Amino acid sequence: MNAQELFFKLNRIQRIAIVVAVAVLLQVVFYFLVVSDKLGYISALNQQINRLKMDIRNEENNLKQGPKLMAKIDGLKKKLQTMVAGLPEKQDIEQLLQKISQLLSQTNLTTKRFVPGKEQINTELYYAKIPISLDIRGIYRRQGAFLAALNNLSRIVNVPNIRLSPDGNRSTTEKKLGLWPLNANVTANTYRRLSQEEIKRIQEQNKKAQKGRRAARGRRRGR
Repeated sequence: MNAQELFFKLNRIQRIAIVVAVAVLLQVVFYFLVVSDKLGYISALNQQINRLKMDIRNEENNLKQGPKLMAKIDGLKKKLQTMVAGLPEKQDIEQLLQKISQLLSQTNLTTKRFVPGKEQINTELYYAKIPISLDIRGIYRRQGAFLAALNNLSRIVNVPNIRLSPDGNRSTTEKKLGLWPLNANVTANTYRRLSQEEIKRIQEQNKKAQKGRRAARGRRRGR
């Protein structure tokens, strides 16, 4: 007896149940083989769409803020140019050394090293940065007083980096007084604006460089 004959020997309710079960099974198989893959693909697309929408909103906000940001940048540039114009034109490093030496003496600190570095020229805003490397020794309170006095100088002296370490060579007096001296490696910068002669020289060099670049582009096009 084959499957068809067995099927028709069943009563009506059993045959309906078998048909429903087969239909449900086919739907389940179709879901896992076809629909679930499509749903995963649709979910990934929805995530991409949401990210793109967020990117669009961010770009729209940036465009709205653009004029305000440009105005703020222009204001900062003008402020910076005004500050540069107020810098001393000459380096006057010897005078600055004397002032720092006086401050070290006033705060009872010992100088181990004082090395002015090579000037670094800013060709856009026409000023020079003069780095100074300074090694000093003394207790923490005196070092703080020295840095505060350095900050109050009329000449701009910026201290972007300071590294402290304990000094193990304490004197007898320091041991009796319970003083713990520190070694400080100080990196400082002072600034000056460029002279008109230096500015003119830089502008001439920039013009020559631009002519050279244009000539090079012209030769490449002619090939």
